[in-house]
Amino acid sequence: MKKSIIILFFFSFLLFPSCEMIVTEVEGEDCYQGDQLAIIGYLSNYGAVVSVQKTTSPIGDNANAAFLNDAKVELLISPEDTVVSKLEKINDHIFVTPEWFIPDCKNEYFIKVSASGLETVTSFSQKPFISSTIDVVRMEINEKNYHVDDYTVYTLFGRPRSFWLTYYMENSDREIKNNRSNLLFRYKGGLYEYTDRVFQPYTMPHFYMDLGVGTGHFLEIPKVVSGSSYFLDQITTSETIEYNDSTWQVIDRVDSVLVQSIVYSSDFINFFEKMNEYLENRTDPFSIMADKLPSNMSNNIGYFGGMFISEREIALPPNKNATINYEY
Repeated sequence: MKKSIIILFFFSFLLFPSCEMIVTEVEGEDCYQGDQLAIIGYLSNYGAVVSVQKTTSPIGDNANAAFLNDAKVELLISPEDTVVSKLEKINDHIFVTPEWFIPDCKNEYFIKVSASGLETVTSFSQKPFISSTIDVVRMEINEKNYHVDDYTVYTLFGRPRSFWLTYYMENSDREIKNNRSNLLFRYKGGLYEYTDRVFQPYTMPHFYMDLGVGTGHFLEIPKVVSGSSYFLDQITTSETIEYNDSTWQVIDRVDSVLVQSIVYSSDFINFFEKMNEYLENRTDPFSIMADKLPSNMSNNIGYFGGMFISEREIALPPNKNATINYEY
């Protein structure tokens, strides 16, 4: 099917006496080979996460129809090809292993994904890899005095405390080439995330990491890897109390912080780096062509990588002003 594309070039007055528009019609073929499953996911030491979508033609009419309603994702052990876990769908395209399932670092696993009308795909095997764990967590705690319209709130619930948290990991063997930090918080048994000084319920499993963040790359791999975060400890609950003829929303303090250090497998890093190159090059018609994206899926679309998550959960101490080191 032929398609016509209009390309507009705007040149500044530095090149021409006046601004001109050059219109060129370019004819091209729609080389789309039909809908296929498009998978990206990872196996971590706590479980597997898989995003399932389908490919769509860039010049077709179904660009927004990438999600599937009846997809099925299974995790299998290799080489026996035995299903060890069926992944649960938690939103329109994310599937995760149940909380009870913990991969065995001695085994190799692969995923199998199927959906109506599409070819079933499988991934290459991944073995859970083990990386360095968090060695030291340092917390600086200070009570803050922020302006409020009515200081009764401080009388009822105390002042918020600020936490400057830093963790460190020894990396003299240069094993860790890429690292991400993440904090989750626990309050009355539930998990919360902290955004814009507000605690919100965290509805995903603790081992879920948004792959849209991608990976960075250290130009020089440090001997000590570290990460840091800042947060306040007060959380607004759904409860209310009556005080001096006024209704107050109850403010409490979170119980603990879950410090996470995330390390990607080397092949997963390579996939993201190639993806970054592709995304950069496709926006500039004069840049060199990027390499074909690597894939370890049977249909050569997408990737199933590896990830190691080191976690340390720390109960927040009652100290108003203190510096505390936790060594492991």
